[in-house]
Amino acid sequence: MKTSKFVKMALAAAVAMHIIPANAGGYQLNDYSVTGLGRSYAGQGIMGDDYSAIAYNPAGMTLMKQSGLQQAFTFVNLKSDVYGLQDQVNGNRNVGQHSQMNFWQPVPAGFGQYNVNDKLSLGIGIYAPFGLKTKYKSGWFGSDTAILSKLDIVDFNFSAAYKLTNHWSIGASAIARYIYGKMTNTIPGRVGGGYSQFDVHGWSKTGTLGIMYEFDENSRLGLSWRLRSAQRAKGDFRLRGSNDTLMTMYGPIYKQLNGVGHLWANPDLPETFTLSGYHRYKDVGFSGTARWTHWSSSFPDFAVYSDHPLMRTVYRDSYGTKISHYRYQNSWTLSGGVDYYYCKNLTFRFGVGWDESPTKKPERRTIRIPDSDRWWGSIGASYMKNNWQIDVGYAHLIAKTSEAYEISDPNAAHAKYKNTQSNILGVQVQYKF
Repeated sequence: MKTSKFVKMALAAAVAMHIIPANAGGYQLNDYSVTGLGRSYAGQGIMGDDYSAIAYNPAGMTLMKQSGLQQAFTFVNLKSDVYGLQDQVNGNRNVGQHSQMNFWQPVPAGFGQYNVNDKLSLGIGIYAPFGLKTKYKSGWFGSDTAILSKLDIVDFNFSAAYKLTNHWSIGASAIARYIYGKMTNTIPGRVGGGYSQFDVHGWSKTGTLGIMYEFDENSRLGLSWRLRSAQRAKGDFRLRGSNDTLMTMYGPIYKQLNGVGHLWANPDLPETFTLSGYHRYKDVGFSGTARWTHWSSSFPDFAVYSDHPLMRTVYRDSYGTKISHYRYQNSWTLSGGVDYYYCKNLTFRFGVGWDESPTKKPERRTIRIPDSDRWWGSIGASYMKNNWQIDVGYAHLIAKTSEAYEISDPNAAHAKYKNTQSNILGVQVQYKF
């Protein structure tokens, strides 16, 4: 293999941090409410049984007649068997190779609401609207492409809702959004071994608008629009490696592989539209939600810029630019749920859902985020006593078998993912005052 290709392989590993925000779509999160987890998040924002409307649809805040606080702890488990396939660079080298992913990731969320009067409500919330983590064993067959990928996006939400009439409520949220990402992988052994590590962070702003119509106390519809946000991320990367040929060819530029470089990227996160409905008949409540995510306007292409001299040399660009083409497609999430109001203090619930991936083709999918369409089923319960409410929920998610080999990086490992499944467990405490 030519020396210039060696360098590009190292750089592809080094600058791959851009993969993380670009693939957050497959792991767009709903996990703000354990009450909602039990019904697969059906009826988002208009159920009136916890304070998570602050995040889903602020107009629904008017359903909570008492001020209060809420803290949720959700734990997401990801399991998958990974099999190597023939790829463009390594040929059959990875065929027959096998690895696994199996780990847990906490996703907390907290809310507080104060009712100024019977019409105006104010709220605050801290939660993760997007986030992901994939973690492979350090010596697995695709370690040159990915080991750890971690993305945390946290919203600091300030909301207000107003009840216009007995039927109409409106709400709005102002959101400060923080992004943090970390990625590790080994540098291909043919470049002398070593590793690459990225850390990036940044802030942006966005918001949510919501409206709700109540036909009567047992039936209502809600629509919310969360605006697109443009992140401004920057960070550092470290490379470790050595190779006599590269040292001879690039001299002092190659030496800087053993130093720290800087990175800039402006990943967009998409706008979403969410329609929810609820109807109660006697002791049973029926809920549903349809959410549309406008991915095509956020990730057709993605560019990352660096001041590292080697990147400038390889990509022949004064800004050290690397562009990837993901062609994300718009996606739907659909869910339905049932609540059984067993008695004044106890409610049982269950739900089903379907989440469509924005990545349709293997060549647009990366092993860092090997997402695909998912189905899930969930159960949950609430116990209420005086001003306290305790919620528990569980969901089991199953994803289709999928393949991943990112076409914009011909050196990326080609892999198949089977028995891909996730488990979500949650517990939540709510206090009204």
